[in-house]
Amino acid sequence: MDSKSHPRVLIAGAGPCGLVLALTLRQNGIPVRIIDKSTIPAIGQRGFGIQPRTQELFQMLGIIDQINAQSRIVPPFRSYAPEGRVPLKTWESTPTLDPVPAFPYRNLITLGQNHLEGILRADLAEKYSCAVDVGKTLVSFTQDVTGVDVTIQDEIHGTQKNERYDFLVGTDGARGVVRKQLGLSFVGESRPSVQLIIADVRGSGIDEDHWHMWGSLQSDGLFVRPTGVPGLFGLAMTLSGEKVDCEVVKANPALLQDFIQRVVARTEFRVTEVEWITNWTPNIRMVDKLSLGRCFVAGDAAHVHSPTGGQGLNTAVQEAFNLGWKMALVVQGNAPLSLLDSYNEERIPIVEEMLLKTTNLLDQTMVAKPGERKHWDRGGALLMLGINYRWSAVVLDEQDAEEENNSEKDPYGVRTTGLRAGDRAPDATGLKENRSAVFTQLSSIFGVAHHTVLLFSASTERCTAVLEALVHYPANLIHLVVVQATPAPLVADGEKRVLEDTQGHTYAAYDPILKAGCDIVIVRGSEGVGRYFGRILL
Repeated sequence: MDSKSHPRVLIAGAGPCGLVLALTLRQNGIPVRIIDKSTIPAIGQRGFGIQPRTQELFQMLGIIDQINAQSRIVPPFRSYAPEGRVPLKTWESTPTLDPVPAFPYRNLITLGQNHLEGILRADLAEKYSCAVDVGKTLVSFTQDVTGVDVTIQDEIHGTQKNERYDFLVGTDGARGVVRKQLGLSFVGESRPSVQLIIADVRGSGIDEDHWHMWGSLQSDGLFVRPTGVPGLFGLAMTLSGEKVDCEVVKANPALLQDFIQRVVARTEFRVTEVEWITNWTPNIRMVDKLSLGRCFVAGDAAHVHSPTGGQGLNTAVQEAFNLGWKMALVVQGNAPLSLLDSYNEERIPIVEEMLLKTTNLLDQTMVAKPGERKHWDRGGALLMLGINYRWSAVVLDEQDAEEENNSEKDPYGVRTTGLRAGDRAPDATGLKENRSAVFTQLSSIFGVAHHTVLLFSASTERCTAVLEALVHYPANLIHLVVVQATPAPLVADGEKRVLEDTQGHTYAAYDPILKAGCDIVIVRGSEGVGRYFGRILL
């Protein structure tokens, strides 16, 4: 953070959710402090699936290249007969899809959570002078109408300090302080009948080109996943009627080997080291609301669920991004405090739907038999590209003024059709800069720290009218981009950016809106321009 600026936001918890929130705020110029009780980064792959929608956010945050350099596409699944050596079936959990102009990211990729956290920490420290303050625990807090007073314990020196912030965000996990002291409900269920051993192990004797499955998770079952790090595997196992002391097993890998041999007759798969191991029992819970006053929760502090479907980490990252850009506007004095109400309004339905989907997948997975691929398909809505906020109070859709934002909620976009306000903004390639003749794509002009106003018009008069509507708002927060169809004559640049849609991808992607008579699309989150920004900006 800027050493001359006192942090305005305290983030308690330095997992992916807290780190993405910190990165979003810093890219908006907001000084933050992020603390974590642990003195060392977390180990273990843990949440390792990164969905296409989250990949798009990581591109916007400027870290997708580092992630792509370390991640991998999910390899095929392979199930085995009881003796362990003969494959029953090999299949893809979701077909590998080629990128298209509107969807540059279409496949689930895997990257251990520890590696993702490393990328985020490095980016925060190197580019934004914001290092995680380790060995610090949030003890307690109180709030009033202007800020939050906190007490922080220094675990290394055994001292406490009182500080004040504009906002507090708890990304401190299911057992964290923020949700508990706010008194938020955590309603749901536990399933003690389901007991899994989850571990990262060093091993050999098995190929690293498949995810391997033996037995059934209803009784004795084993799931082995290559991580992309040579010789390192993720392991999930059920043992009927067996209690496992993970600390003992970590110190003695031979014990884990014995457990594996109970499930798999394939003796050439040998475990040589246990890097990380834990017992896991399903807890399916969520808060009734994500905030109270100036205090917020996100990620595991707000919801816990089955990892089936790879939704948890992604939901947390998307929450952090949603809250981050809004909180930045409020801290800057560019938006009213009430804008933060939309965090609850937009994200609670997403979390509710996510819990339904992951619980359903858990139920299917637990009854799946060897070779039953139907229980392991992970495409479609789980890629999260249909997630939307059509119902949000800060969303303005002039395509249907009579039914504005009154459509039935469909958080994952399973039933919705067409393109409406609140949806993911389609990407497009083949855009040529009027000034430089350099080619770009839409996602490259979208940003964390500004709104992008896309104007589909070649009319100088229309451009002037939109500029006049925008003059009332901070220029650095709103970028006007004129997108013109080829071969329409290009208007003069003036105070706007002009892009030529040389391949027609942009006009094709936004065709439903254009046919409805709208020629303006505001991305992030005339008269319509003023009405929209009047909802979020001061």
